[in-house]
Amino acid sequence: MKKELPIMIFHKGNQDYYGGDQDWFSDEWARRAGCASVCAADMACFYEHKLDISYPDFLVLMTKMFKLNTPGIMGFPYFYKFAKNFKKYMKHIGLDVEPIYQKITESPEQGVHFVKTAIDQGHPIGMLILTHEAQILEEETWHWMCITGYEETASDTSIIFSSCGERVCVGASTLFNKSHKNIVKLVTFD
Repeated sequence: MKKELPIMIFHKGNQDYYGGDQDWFSDEWARRAGCASVCAADMACFYEHKLDISYPDFLVLMTKMFKLNTPGIMGFPYFYKFAKNFKKYMKHIGLDVEPIYQKITESPEQGVHFVKTAIDQGHPIGMLILTHEAQILEEETWHWMCITGYEETASDTSIIFSSCGERVCVGASTLFNKSHKNIVKLVTFD
């Protein structure tokens, strides 16, 4: 079974982007550390029903989110602050949402359950990977991404997410593998 929420597809040059990309910021620091802002902008478009948002308008939204989630020297590894700021933005535009957290994933099954529950209810998920031992996730550490779906197979469940404008699929057995080296945090909103 496969379930994937719609997300903005941006056509820029000869490339299609699955959600936003922090490389679109004009500011160098934002390009390097603005992933929380892009994740929040991706999620905001979904909740605001603005999946047809124009590229220029999306850049404005990314900039608003950057002001809310301004990274420090270590980026923006602030899980609860991200949720608080997102809730504050949603309230400002007239939408009341409540965060639902999974701070620690004890097993792949627990991770899949959280993802499936949120996606099946129509809610995207903000994912923060602080550290991970899997080689396939080497570029995704200390990084915020937006989970948009899952696909179940006989052997595993793939988790689908947007990272730097790319659609990425990673097996839940890898993503949520229990290890002290793997720090994956999830937050969705109801």
